[in-house]
Amino acid sequence: MSEALIDALNPALFWEYRLVLLRGLAFNAYVFFAAATVALIVGLAAALLRVNRAWPFRWIGTLHVEVFRNAPDYIMVIWVHFVLPLLLGKLIGQRIEFSPFVSAVIALGFVYSGYFAETFRAGIQSIPQGHLDAGRACGMGESTILCRIILPQVVRRMLPEAVNQFVSLFKATTIVSLIAVPDLMYQVSMVTQQEMRPLPLYTGAAVTYFAVIYVVAGSVRGLSERWRNKVYA
Repeated sequence: MSEALIDALNPALFWEYRLVLLRGLAFNAYVFFAAATVALIVGLAAALLRVNRAWPFRWIGTLHVEVFRNAPDYIMVIWVHFVLPLLLGKLIGQRIEFSPFVSAVIALGFVYSGYFAETFRAGIQSIPQGHLDAGRACGMGESTILCRIILPQVVRRMLPEAVNQFVSLFKATTIVSLIAVPDLMYQVSMVTQQEMRPLPLYTGAAVTYFAVIYVVAGSVRGLSERWRNKVYA
């Protein structure tokens, strides 16, 4: 390896700005946890609509899944931040603006709710009908059956697929710098404009994202497998 390349990849510059870049990485985590919460809640609601016996509810659930599962992350982030406030403002006759953080959470939360809805739906439909009938025979209401019979089994079945979707969602948080969310990529761009040395900074960001995702995803997979084997062995 030439000395010029070694000098260009010198990570000292990335280390020099470590505190700023760590604050950026923390914003990735904030966006991830908020968007994951939205995705799980909206995804569960859409899945319940998808398995409803009444066709209008099934149609609404299907429309939600098809729209958001097929919407590119990039387009949704831009659309929610710049177009949605204009539409809402026209409807209510007032100026509306979303902060970059709120726009990122709404966009990524609804996009990934489409994926989680299908995971929830598959888990719900895999539960034997006899379990539901047994709950009703014991006098349980539909909400009690959902909380005590359906959701515990669905969580067990969806965990492996859910971990993959969480990993994809975290990787998707790297595009929120497009609307000026001060995440790691945004901070790297700011430092690059100041130092004019993109190679070590963007390489350092790529290595950081890989290390964080590899360690966290591996740990979550290991813990979830241990939990499933311990509880349901």
